[in-house]
Amino acid sequence: MTSTNRMYGTEGSSALVPSYPMLTLIEGGIVRGGVCEQPQVRDESVVRPHLTRREALTVVVCTLMVAAGLLVALVVSNASASANLDSALSSIPAQEVVVEPGDSIWGLAGQHQVDGYSTSELAQWIFEKNSLSNSSLQPGQVLLVPASN
Repeated sequence: MTSTNRMYGTEGSSALVPSYPMLTLIEGGIVRGGVCEQPQVRDESVVRPHLTRREALTVVVCTLMVAAGLLVALVVSNASASANLDSALSSIPAQEVVVEPGDSIWGLAGQHQVDGYSTSELAQWIFEKNSLSNSSLQPGQVLLVPASN
């Protein structure tokens, strides 16, 4: 069994730095007419991977397929969450209240809180349950609101 020991030197506060020289990629020389041309050293900052048109098209198509899959998952997830919320909101018991001057849908939703639901969800529930066309309320109007806990 052969083991290789490499020496690591440190310079100042730098981490372990190999003390052997770094490798440089050299292109092989070309023999023309019995004379070998000088090998060229590649500048690694200029080397870029080259994709064929087919490879580039494959990358674009795969990226679009992943994006479409994520979009479908998002839509399905939101639809499922919305259906669950609608189902849960439909089970909330209601009570009637008479609108007083200064009342708003948001204020009524805040006054009639139900555990597990936000004020925004309850305001939407009041709006839909009473088939309101806008958010302005008239004093004396009778509305269904969530029965408070």
